[in-house]
Amino acid sequence: MKQYVLIGLMLCSLFFTSCAQPRLLDELSISQAAGFDLVEDGEMKGFFVFPLFKSEEQGSYQILSAKSNTISNIQFLVSEKSPFPVVMGQVLVILISEKLAKEIGMIDLMNYIYRDPIIGSRQVFAIVGGEVEDVLFTKMNQTNLNIGVYISDMLTQNMRNGNEPVTNQHIFMNQMLAKGVDAYLPYIKKTSNAIKVSGVALFDQEKMVGHIPAEETFTFKAMIENHKNGIYEFRFRDKAKTHVVIENIKSRVSYHIKPTEHLTKKPHITIDIKLKGELKEFMKSKKIDKPSILEHVEKEVEKRIAHQGQDLVQSFKKQRIDPLGLGLKYRAKDKALTPEKWKDIYPDADVQVKCHMKIVQTGVSQ
Repeated sequence: MKQYVLIGLMLCSLFFTSCAQPRLLDELSISQAAGFDLVEDGEMKGFFVFPLFKSEEQGSYQILSAKSNTISNIQFLVSEKSPFPVVMGQVLVILISEKLAKEIGMIDLMNYIYRDPIIGSRQVFAIVGGEVEDVLFTKMNQTNLNIGVYISDMLTQNMRNGNEPVTNQHIFMNQMLAKGVDAYLPYIKKTSNAIKVSGVALFDQEKMVGHIPAEETFTFKAMIENHKNGIYEFRFRDKAKTHVVIENIKSRVSYHIKPTEHLTKKPHITIDIKLKGELKEFMKSKKIDKPSILEHVEKEVEKRIAHQGQDLVQSFKKQRIDPLGLGLKYRAKDKALTPEKWKDIYPDADVQVKCHMKIVQTGVSQ
């Protein structure tokens, strides 16, 4: 069913592209960010962020909003407040409130975006813990970027250099419609007068069902993609309560799958994570270059990542969601296994997480 929906959306996109009327850029209000909250009686409140190019103040922007039950009417009502028609051709980020993502879901928004021929597929979606309105009207200090560009840059930077998994509209849409994998998006919050990435939002088909907290995103990212950069921090359970910070240099993940001949037997999947990293901080009064200390840190990281990964897998199975895409990977090995049968055996699948850590540098502060 998901495949037919995707084909239909693509055909709609081609149809609307061929029928689109040419427009002059000077006669359009081009939004760089959009956001949607769920308000009373099932209505949505939509927000569009526009740069003010004629303003003397660099980075000036305007936010227009409207309420309706449909996204297309919200865009129309916002256009009534603008000197030009509102379009989303340059939108960089689209924010969805957690309440909207859980109660209504994402399918109507994704259908609308796919049908708009001028919207690309590389913009980032993010789920807001709280109200989108509060986030967009945050007054950021020490920046001349408009709020939409700022949030887009923040998310992109955290995906490239931090612990946030890489995603965009194209990836999210494929995950939402595919069989054997569930989608995820960045999860952000407003704290005081700042905005920060606070984890990963998890979906069951088009609806959000929970999120991974920020302190577990390093492990989640290591389980789903090969990447560089990122920080892993923990504290030893010793008397000194030693703090350790590892900066990831290279992370590689592989899945080892043993198909079972009978569905009565548990499928076996091993997730093997290989990490190379630099020891950035070791808050303890001992010489860090001792092999025994380095080996102790490596073993502790391996144990913690494997345990945290195992906990994540159990949490996913309990929620009946599969953000790791285990179903897709298993069915690639066993062509006879249907998505429906995978759902039946997934909760009982034997999934083991293993981690191998190698410290290759010790530019450490003590």
